[in-house]
Amino acid sequence: MQYTIQRQLTVVLQNQPGRLAAITHLMADQDINILALSLTDNVEQGVIRLVTSDALLCKTLLVQAGFYVVEADVLVLEITDSPGKLALLSKSLAEAQVNIDFAYASVFQPGEQTRLILKVSHIPIACQVLDTLKER
Repeated sequence: MQYTIQRQLTVVLQNQPGRLAAITHLMADQDINILALSLTDNVEQGVIRLVTSDALLCKTLLVQAGFYVVEADVLVLEITDSPGKLALLSKSLAEAQVNIDFAYASVFQPGEQTRLILKVSHIPIACQVLDTLKER
C-alpha cells in the first residue's frame, strides 16, 4: 500500500450549471491536471474537493477568479481493490484513534489499482499505521 501526503483544495460553488466548468477551464488553460475530484451538493451550494498536479498554481487561479479556497493535507493511497482492504484500513486507523473525516475513491474494475483520498484527524499517526500495513 503506497501513500503520499498531498494538498487538497476545497471550493464552495453556487449550485448552478456552469460553475464546475468555470473551475475546470481555469485549470485546463494552465495545464493543471485533476488527480482526484469529489463534488457534493445541497440545495444552495456545492463543495468540490480537488487534488491536482499543481495545488499552489490552482489555488492562485481560483482565488484570482473570486473563489474561496480552503487547503488541507490529505493522504493519497494507491491500493489494489479487494474485498476487506478498506475494512482492514479503517479498523487499523480506528484502533490508533485516527478519525477519517472524509474519503473518496473510485476503481474501474475490481482487483485493479485505485486511488483513495483520506482526510484524517492525525496524519503522522495515520502514516505510522499505513507503514505497518505495508508489511502485511
